[in-house]
Amino acid sequence: MAGAFLVLPLAGCTDPTPTEAPTECSVPARSSQRDLDPEDTPETPWQKDDGQELVVYFETGDLEDRYAGLSTAAVDYWSASPCIQAVAVSACPDDANCVAMVEEGDAGDDGESDGSFRGRDRGTYRTGGRITLHTGLLDRANDNGAMATIVHEMGHALGLVHRLNRQDVMNAYTSDATNPQPDDINFVNLAVIYGTRH
Repeated sequence: MAGAFLVLPLAGCTDPTPTEAPTECSVPARSSQRDLDPEDTPETPWQKDDGQELVVYFETGDLEDRYAGLSTAAVDYWSASPCIQAVAVSACPDDANCVAMVEEGDAGDDGESDGSFRGRDRGTYRTGGRITLHTGLLDRANDNGAMATIVHEMGHALGLVHRLNRQDVMNAYTSDATNPQPDDINFVNLAVIYGTRH
């Protein structure tokens, strides 16, 4: 006969992490990121002081017009977070948090990736990075698919890892049908990374 287990929640042990997008860059103490892919490698956060907004520039000056335009729209998605101001610029200001965006005509290392991000870190903080758009695949994608790839790679640049939710833009696999709009859990995860604990 199989044994049955009764799981009783212990008082005070519930996860305080919100499930709706925060309106301020803060989370309850003991909050943790939600829906993370346990097989993904961690990303490094940018340095940010409590109470300050994190500004990250995405340098689009080397992109053709299609991808520069999509990148300009993509930063607006991430700037909906109360913790992040993402800005598309032709060239980053000196001493800014800067992610260069470049194009390569081939596919990624696995022959299937249409985008990749490589962070530049110093110690426990990110100091820069590079998003590569693999246009050999993106040129065949519709604008929605290309936008999903750009939003996804920007999410990594901001410190997010892959999500288990297969419909989410931060899932390891995006397609022309992926909704490029980050969901509430992405904004919760950003608040867990960058928010003030209360």
